[in-house]
Amino acid sequence: MGLIRGSRLLAWLAAIAALLTALTVRPAVAADAPTMTKLSLGADQFKLTDTSSVSAANTLYTNYLTSHASLSDVVTTDLTRNSAGASDPWLNLRSMRSCAGTETKALPPVGTKTAWCWSQTHGDDTNPHWWPQGMSSTGTADGADGTIQGRHVLAVAWHYRTLSDETSTGCRTDNLLKLSLLDRDTGKYRHVLLAEPTGSGTNFRFVTGHGGGIVWYANYLYVTDTANGIRVFDLNKLAKVDTYGSGVSSYGIDGAGRSSACGYPYVLPQVHYYKQAGTPSDCSGHSIDPEQLCFSWLSLDKTGGAPYKLVAGEWQGYADGGRVVRYQLNPAGAGTYPGLLNMSGGRTVIEDAWAASRYRGLQGGMTWTDGGGVLNFAFHKGCGTKPGVYSHTWVGDTRAGTSCGAGGNWAAGPPQALSYWPKLDADPVDEVWGLTEGICAGSTLRAAHPEFTAATEEGDACLGYQGAGDLSLRTVFSVGFTDPAVQDRH
Repeated sequence: MGLIRGSRLLAWLAAIAALLTALTVRPAVAADAPTMTKLSLGADQFKLTDTSSVSAANTLYTNYLTSHASLSDVVTTDLTRNSAGASDPWLNLRSMRSCAGTETKALPPVGTKTAWCWSQTHGDDTNPHWWPQGMSSTGTADGADGTIQGRHVLAVAWHYRTLSDETSTGCRTDNLLKLSLLDRDTGKYRHVLLAEPTGSGTNFRFVTGHGGGIVWYANYLYVTDTANGIRVFDLNKLAKVDTYGSGVSSYGIDGAGRSSACGYPYVLPQVHYYKQAGTPSDCSGHSIDPEQLCFSWLSLDKTGGAPYKLVAGEWQGYADGGRVVRYQLNPAGAGTYPGLLNMSGGRTVIEDAWAASRYRGLQGGMTWTDGGGVLNFAFHKGCGTKPGVYSHTWVGDTRAGTSCGAGGNWAAGPPQALSYWPKLDADPVDEVWGLTEGICAGSTLRAAHPEFTAATEEGDACLGYQGAGDLSLRTVFSVGFTDPAVQDRH
């Protein structure tokens, strides 16, 4: 695996404020096919067009969602009573806790700088309906000090899954999306409903999708829509709804003009929707559509000079060669499309595109250009509840990739998104963040829903677990990015 050469590591540390400018690798020596192959694209292949809902979102925010909220409001305001005035502890800010005992199976086998598990009190740690997926942070959103509106916050997207014998309806709809905003300094977090303005902005509906990838940049949150493209939400339009509480199952604006958001107190409106021209023939991971992309995960790359890159990748669980496409992203202070994707001729501009020629099952990834000008890739590959795979590769690398069959080398869960956090206020922290999604189903859940089964395969983190209660394999963690134990994995 690649090594960080001493002289270049010193140069990297000296340039940390400029984001990853000198991470280097050992040259590949094997005579084999490269792990990453650059693609030559057709004129409009993988390009996206923008459907703007800015005007509708402004109308919604100005005239209907008039209880405006800041990011700080959302992550610091405890709500002890619902909108009807009744005591409702479900609305309190939830507390992340330290992963302990069997839960540490889900952490990577290197020294973690941070290790959190979700709330037991509110059941987010083992909820079989809600599944954490994409992740980003203010650390990527603003490279100056890692804050937005003065807060150090991570964002995690979740999707809802109906179980066997359940009906998908209303706020219990398959792939309903919500967002968790997690204050790094306090370990407190709150769920927020993602919403799309309807019509001219007189109402809104919830958003559905897998939520596999999100990127936070400036005041925008980019969220993947697997078969279609990327949705964009504006953190400057966070709002508190009128009707909220654990018993609320409505959403939108009712006939009396009162808003609700599936019981959650806050809503985040969509402002842009970047869509590709067609729909992939298959996003189940079994086959690759040569003309259309499946948008499975996202990350942000600010290295290699202008422009910034929004990195979109595919999960192809049963086929090698999932694509990684890097779209040009404008700086927040740009004169045109500030903080948004660069456009030319009404379509997004692509920096480059790659095929992960010898990989499959990529759950998350990131790219960076090192001090030698070499493009590097890091990937999370999921292996069910067995140890997943973390791989570091680069352009020209010809080594064989670690596989699930080889026993993996990383967290169980499986691992999901990857996100880089360079600075915490004035201090370089040099962290790569990830999360895991899984649970080990207890006897009650297995008996009620046949999709949950007891583990039988060697190496499964759930093997031998036959407890009455469910076991969480859901973690949020960070590791040292330049740590050789991280970079020397493949």
